[in-house]
Amino acid sequence: MNKPSQGNKIGTFAPKLLSLTIASVLSISAFAQQAEVKKDDKDIEKIQVIGSNIRGGQVAEALAVSVIDAEAIGELGIDSLDDLLQLIPENGQNFFNEAQNIGGGVNAARGDIGTYNLRNLGTGNTLVLLNGRRMVNSASYQTEEVGGSFVPVNSVNINTIPIIGLSRVEVLRDGASAIYGADAVAGVVNHVVKSNFVGLTLSGRWAQYDEIPREEQTLSLEWGKDFNDGRTNVSTFFNFYARDRVNSQDDPRWANSDFRDRVPEDSLWFGDTAFRNDTANSLFGQFDVVSSATAAGLRDIFTDSSGEFETFPIGDERCQYNLNATTCGGIDGQGTFRLNLNADRDLSSKLERSSVFVFVNHEFENGTESFTELSYYQSETNLRRHATSSFSTSALRVGAQNYYNPFGPCGSPNRLDAALIPNVPCSGLELIIDNYRFAEQPRIVNNDGDTYRFLQGFRGSFGEWDWETALLHSKATTDDITSNRVSNILITEALFDPTAAAYNPFSGGVDSNIERALIDVFRKSETELTMIDAKFANADIYELPAGPLGFVLGFEYREESFKDDRDDRLDGTIAFTDFEGDTYPFVSDVVNSSPTPDSSGEREVVSVFAELQIPIFENFDMQAAIRYEDFSDVGDTTVGKVAFGYRPIESLLLRGSWSEAYRVPNLVTINESIVARNNTRTDYACLYAAENGGDIDQTTLDCRNSIQRIAQGSKTLNPEESINTSLGFVFTPNEDITVTFDYWSIKKENTIGLFGEENHTLLDLFLRLQNGNTNCASATFNPTVSRDDAGAGEAAIYQAAGICPAGDIRFIDDQYANLDERNLAGYDIGVYYDIDTNVGKFKFSYNGSFIEEFEQKAGGDAAILVQAQEAGQIPLSYPVAGFADLIGQDGNQEKRHSARVSWRKNAFGASLSGNKIGSFYQSSLTLEDGTRYVIPSMTTYNATFDYRFDINNVDTRIRLGIRNLSNERAPLSDNYFGFFADAHRDFGRSYYLDFQSKF
Repeated sequence: MNKPSQGNKIGTFAPKLLSLTIASVLSISAFAQQAEVKKDDKDIEKIQVIGSNIRGGQVAEALAVSVIDAEAIGELGIDSLDDLLQLIPENGQNFFNEAQNIGGGVNAARGDIGTYNLRNLGTGNTLVLLNGRRMVNSASYQTEEVGGSFVPVNSVNINTIPIIGLSRVEVLRDGASAIYGADAVAGVVNHVVKSNFVGLTLSGRWAQYDEIPREEQTLSLEWGKDFNDGRTNVSTFFNFYARDRVNSQDDPRWANSDFRDRVPEDSLWFGDTAFRNDTANSLFGQFDVVSSATAAGLRDIFTDSSGEFETFPIGDERCQYNLNATTCGGIDGQGTFRLNLNADRDLSSKLERSSVFVFVNHEFENGTESFTELSYYQSETNLRRHATSSFSTSALRVGAQNYYNPFGPCGSPNRLDAALIPNVPCSGLELIIDNYRFAEQPRIVNNDGDTYRFLQGFRGSFGEWDWETALLHSKATTDDITSNRVSNILITEALFDPTAAAYNPFSGGVDSNIERALIDVFRKSETELTMIDAKFANADIYELPAGPLGFVLGFEYREESFKDDRDDRLDGTIAFTDFEGDTYPFVSDVVNSSPTPDSSGEREVVSVFAELQIPIFENFDMQAAIRYEDFSDVGDTTVGKVAFGYRPIESLLLRGSWSEAYRVPNLVTINESIVARNNTRTDYACLYAAENGGDIDQTTLDCRNSIQRIAQGSKTLNPEESINTSLGFVFTPNEDITVTFDYWSIKKENTIGLFGEENHTLLDLFLRLQNGNTNCASATFNPTVSRDDAGAGEAAIYQAAGICPAGDIRFIDDQYANLDERNLAGYDIGVYYDIDTNVGKFKFSYNGSFIEEFEQKAGGDAAILVQAQEAGQIPLSYPVAGFADLIGQDGNQEKRHSARVSWRKNAFGASLSGNKIGSFYQSSLTLEDGTRYVIPSMTTYNATFDYRFDINNVDTRIRLGIRNLSNERAPLSDNYFGFFADAHRDFGRSYYLDFQSKF
């Protein structure tokens, strides 16, 4: 019995569509005369193309596919496939990059990882294949902003596929769920690795950079041999790659996290503190006296009226009194000592990667072929991150008896002179720590990844039918260990220790005894994929007037699973309880890490699919496909696809498609138990009060800090569904020139995301503005936002701004949900020109991707906020995150271009390629009047020159390459290292020399 479909609005239409198509074709054929097929045509090798399960089908040329062959990949000078992401115009941002994930902590997918994001639709919306079959997802997942906050996403780690051995990369720029199943929403990328290789090839590469002290080394080996009179082939490909780390101190552009000096004086953002990305959390913190500062005689001498004081290095101009030999103090309000976060942290890790692929192909005497794939990938990375600080939602305290407390017990060697603090009791004063960072040691992240894949398949034919079946099993594991983390339990013990072994938060990090609280924190993750499939194809099942009717029927069964094993101090096995009584699952025992339970999940998927390739006329071919998939956890769905190719004249091919696609909720969003995440966010109700209530510098209010969001997996989530359409042409005026144009659109429903913490605070502000500052006791605001009561000073600021007082946010209860419709549309252009001349052979190619629409429709509360902003009820500088028009926002470029020209003349060859990423704006820098901060476009060029020669009958090639020929640097943005790392790279020019010898 089939499970009921959940939210499937398209399941019943697709079968009818296919049935009508088949009926129409058979009706035509009833009156047709059988067409003659030349024998030679049947002897032509049948070629499998992405986007179709039928080899050699005529409609294949009508599919919108971009192909990057091995020659082009070599000339681009890339060492891993995540480098290729930057050079594919249809691909969007790479959210799995280390420079941007530097703030993600243990919940980020770290290590050697990269993944596709076609059309900027989001990770997981692109299906990734290896030799036409699925790959296992990366063991590590992370979160990605969808809607107004971050939801778990995962996808294939493409760095497990080595550059060496790749025959080509095929990018299908169209929805293809009817062909390949779930996740093929934005498109499909297939990686074809060489098989039946014969010979021995040794190659290597060495590279270095102009601006940074990084070196890279690559060593590769290809070996293959035929056995059994050519009936058996064994091919092996081995690759080793190593690179040095890139540290923030390697270039002055990154060395200081305060980037205000890089903002031009004529810019509207000159002097804007948004570019001040250093932190108020340092080894010289702020401290609050728990008991009355007035009674202790500290008010206006050591502390302000609230009992707060700040600390600074000895000799700082803000010093008002000395606490010890390294640290002085001052009444709160002198200006917080700020720490340069880029004093020592990596943009890119130190990496060593090894991978091996083995293919064994054998043809039996009866014509049946066996094909075996074995692969293993292993990587090790080492990354330095900035030191850790406590969440503002879970402050630590210095015990009254702490050995180093300047207001400690009588007799303590570190208590201030009795004449200075005569009213401080002999029991001492307990202090709350604020704006503090345990910055004695950087966090060190070691990430080891392993992936193996085994596939055994058979193919053959009986009569006119071709058949193929395979069993695949693949597993990925990741061990992530972070050293120099701080345990809340251990540091609390150290802060209340009356002996000299206590932690000293007043030493500026000198001999502070931090070692007693340092721990290693692990995250062990794994994913598995097991799949068996079978398909039966007949390229000539029935002869129509215009040619043979092709048909495929297939079956697929797969099991997917994941496990995420968190450290005992994160998953609640070792639970910390703070002084306010908060404990797991709202607080973890790791300072600056959200509590995260262990998580796991699995699903089984059964698929049945069929495909027709239909010659309607001699110059008009159609593809019709249908697929039914049943998921053990989210129900079933049925989707269809229709594509056509029409050649009105020999030089012009018109092509188009209509398809349904879907993406099921990933296993994490379904199976995750309650998870609290702390993210740095702006409280817009607080910000409005500060800006309109006389606290512009936020000396009393603190409106941007760590806000805790609570969410959990949901088994009620529905699959995301989309309608994909495309229409275009291929124009070949002669055999040397090809021009392509394709207009495409994606209308996606039920996008899984979150409303978002900042959106919730914005809704809270809107409701407060509607209410005014009367009837505050009985008024109801956003119930999702849980707040503490406002203090007297805070309440006065809110009242002055004309709204009811709001205290600090305790947490925001935000749940995964199917959001409203997301619409994308744009067009792709391709130009290809090959020509032979007396001076050599030239090849030119250009690809451009242009986005005309990218919109997340706002419904419910999001619609209320958008309308309020349009009506001027909410300041334009307070963005409604994730909704409305997303085109050009935060890395969603409108335009991307890629071009390449190559030349070869006998032993000599050269190439020049260019890549341009269009401009976009950073929404967080929007001014009060709505003026946007535009990050300009960035263009880079790569050049190569190679020479081929023989040495003792060994075919040898030497290539000199320059990447980023003009030494273009990434434009300035308000990010960790001063550039938008999801879209740009900022390493400057590099050179490489590689060799290849074929024996």
